[in-house]
Amino acid sequence: MKRARILPILLAFVCVLWPSVVRSQRADPPFDFYARGPYRESIPRPRQILGYDVGDFHTNYAMMERVIGAIAAAAPDRVRVLDIGLTNEHRMMHLVVISAPENIAQLERIKADIARLADPRKISREEAERIIATRPAIVWLAYTIHGNESASFEAMMQVVYQLAASNEPATLDILRNLVVLIVTGENPDGHERFVTWYNSVAIGDPEPTAAEHREPWSVWGRVNHYRFDLNRDNLASTQIETRHLQRAYLEWNPQVVVDHHGQPSQFFFPPAALPINPNLPTEQVGKWLTMFGRANASAFDAQRWDYYVRDVFDLFYPGYWDSWPSLNGAIGMTYETDGGGWKGLRWKRDDETIVTLRSAIAKHFIASMMTLETTARHREARLRDYYEFRRSAIEEGKTGPMRRFVILPGNDPGRAAELVDVLLRAGIEVARADEPFRATRAHAYAADGDAPMTKQFPAGAYIVDLAQPQKRLAKALLEPETPLDRAFVAEQLARFRRNERRGKNAPKEEYGFYDITAWSLPLAFGVEAYWTEDAAPVASTPLALPRGEESSIAPAGSVTGRASVAYLIPYESNGAASLIARLLQEDYKLAVATRTLNAGGRDWPRGTVVVRVSRNPDSIHERIAQLARETGAQVYAVNSGFAENGDTGIGSETVVSLKRPRIVVIADEPVNQTSYGALWWTLDRYGVEFTPMTIDGLKRAELDRYNVIILPDGSPSRYFAAFGRDGVEMLRGWAQRGGTLVCIKGAAVFAALKDVNLTSSRLVGSEEEEREEEEEEAEEKPQPTPTPAEAPKKPAKTQTASAEQGRAEQTEKMEGAPPILPPIASPSAKPGRVPEAVPGAIMRATIDRTTPLTYGYEMDTLPVLIESAYFFRPSKGGVNAVIFSPDEKQRLHVAGFIWPDNTEKLLRGAAYVIDEPTGRGHVILYAEDPNFRGFWRATTRLFFNSFLFQAVL
Repeated sequence: MKRARILPILLAFVCVLWPSVVRSQRADPPFDFYARGPYRESIPRPRQILGYDVGDFHTNYAMMERVIGAIAAAAPDRVRVLDIGLTNEHRMMHLVVISAPENIAQLERIKADIARLADPRKISREEAERIIATRPAIVWLAYTIHGNESASFEAMMQVVYQLAASNEPATLDILRNLVVLIVTGENPDGHERFVTWYNSVAIGDPEPTAAEHREPWSVWGRVNHYRFDLNRDNLASTQIETRHLQRAYLEWNPQVVVDHHGQPSQFFFPPAALPINPNLPTEQVGKWLTMFGRANASAFDAQRWDYYVRDVFDLFYPGYWDSWPSLNGAIGMTYETDGGGWKGLRWKRDDETIVTLRSAIAKHFIASMMTLETTARHREARLRDYYEFRRSAIEEGKTGPMRRFVILPGNDPGRAAELVDVLLRAGIEVARADEPFRATRAHAYAADGDAPMTKQFPAGAYIVDLAQPQKRLAKALLEPETPLDRAFVAEQLARFRRNERRGKNAPKEEYGFYDITAWSLPLAFGVEAYWTEDAAPVASTPLALPRGEESSIAPAGSVTGRASVAYLIPYESNGAASLIARLLQEDYKLAVATRTLNAGGRDWPRGTVVVRVSRNPDSIHERIAQLARETGAQVYAVNSGFAENGDTGIGSETVVSLKRPRIVVIADEPVNQTSYGALWWTLDRYGVEFTPMTIDGLKRAELDRYNVIILPDGSPSRYFAAFGRDGVEMLRGWAQRGGTLVCIKGAAVFAALKDVNLTSSRLVGSEEEEREEEEEEAEEKPQPTPTPAEAPKKPAKTQTASAEQGRAEQTEKMEGAPPILPPIASPSAKPGRVPEAVPGAIMRATIDRTTPLTYGYEMDTLPVLIESAYFFRPSKGGVNAVIFSPDEKQRLHVAGFIWPDNTEKLLRGAAYVIDEPTGRGHVILYAEDPNFRGFWRATTRLFFNSFLFQAVL
């Protein structure tokens, strides 16, 4: 009876509430991708080939190639598919060229005319106007640079179909006025990892906590094979995908570029946020960004779609795929759609409405088409402004305060050549001086001041004159510092001051920095460089990088002859580090001079590596010659062991044998993917072998088979959670037995946690630092003399006993209370005592030249990148190999944004590299990532020293 009465009530309740539940989880309405016809029936639609409709499933790379190939085969009058190069995982990257039949028939002539327009030195104004009046503009649409931003990949196929198949008047107008270049996938390898995983687990569950919205560490498809973020790589073009794309880009010289991304809360399109790179002509760029933004807004308003502009997506860092094209003269833009990727097939927003993969594809499709329509309507204006951008760049290079850059080969000509290769790949003109020359107003990058000097440069110096079409890009990459917009800086400082006034539990305002604020390539590569205010003519030879070559100018290494006593490898180049590592891996016997070495009639600096003929097989002669050529290292043959002077010769006790590095690199959930990737790529390119391991794998491994464990940058708290108390003690015991534990950035913070205690260093502003300061202050206070009754009843402990007790207490603490984990700032710290995170600034560090960790660095200071709030107090028990000078007379700041009355003040006296002896082994900390994005080459050997010279630390 009761059940009969309750059932109607429940039904009524459901009938009342169900519509509101449905409305609260309402999905975006389906979009019709085939409403812009009529379509040519001979052209297959993507779904006919794929077997599923748009947005119902994620398309893998091979299926996409089938779609593009079928469309191109059916529409040869409009479509060409060009192969532009293979990825690391052997997937071919494609550029699809689409235009009207009359343009397709003369593609090479169009390309040649646009190339002439790109170099105003080669044509008259009248000839430029003829090209502008008669030639189509070129638009570059690129998709899926982040492989897990999947909606753009699907949208690309729909755009290709629309342009190839539709006879709609607006589409035909696009084809007549434009040559459209479509990059089918900027990151094929990352995309393949993501879609293979997602398709295998997805059920279309919109709940944010569902498994399909959580990519495993090993999958993370945002990054490429080497786990690089390709949308940061244009700065130094370290990755093969970037090099393929840059080469194709410079072959076609487009006027409009769109890079398609995902997944913010709503769709984003320009205008871009501040800061804008000051090398861009503000008025021209702002005009076009606003024009495209308003056009997209009109289309989105008609669909009742949400979107935003400006906010955080800026045009400052020159490595993005919108800022790099912009510095080439195009209008470069980022579009970010709101679905797909890790949001999957369906995603529940914070208001419980649903965004679908299909709707996210539709938004990219509409934005792509509106961009093409807008460019077609303003074809002549866009071509004219492109020409003017390049023409005015040349004039600025002739008359501006900065006229020329000079790069010297120095002690590491290979590294200087690598920098020149970066410039050549970017289309920047570089020449090599055929004879010595002089500048009367030169500025040294290494100088602490701005006063010009007279400088004599040698033959062989590399010259970049700014009176060239690529002036703006060249200056953006090479200038010592790129200034930020004043209004932007003022707003960040205002937020900083407001944050300082907020209580410890109050939320803090976010800052507007989207990426690093300093990147000057001569400083990053650690080469001797100058910029000059004058640019007198110099007899020189223009340089070029032939297609497909890694380098056309890098010097080959060599050996001076066949040694009867020893070969000497001066440790002055990154190539020398590679040579040493490879010889050790092949079990050749090497030693290192720990002091200045005298041999062969001259002195060699500390860190010079000695390869004794008597201790190696005869194969050493041919092998060292071959590896020297491959690595670019210089090797010197010595035929007598007699030292003419000094106390160190080839046979001295201070020439110490090296150990073969057997390296483990942690590859697991706590690790920052791009830090691991930069490390992987760096070791790989220098031929250094290593074993990637998960933390669980490390716990099960025979650890004593390895003598180096590297923890890349990552989350300190997640490192602690993954290792646990037993894992930390495992690491400590292994190091005490002679292992070298290398901790980078966040991993160094993990090592410094009091409940880990792998170092005596503490973080500036941390609770641990504050507590230890209080304890030290208490110990320094005068204590009353104890009466006999109060006197200690036990003898004082020795230093060793105290250390053992401290370790026992530490172990007991770890087994009890939870560890102190980041955020590291002490809640009771006063404003100005806790570092604010630095958004990527270059600082000057001071080198201790008495430790093997700094072999190969004989200068006093070194430019390093600071990109965090991790400032380490000097170790109390170890060696602080690289520090930030406590002397206030020495300027620390070199370039980039720092916080006033905070960054420099709190960084002074802090350590950048620490060697903490632990039993027979070592724990080595790097406060920042020495391999940052693969382009911070100034610290490569500093990092290599931690495993090459572990025997002499």
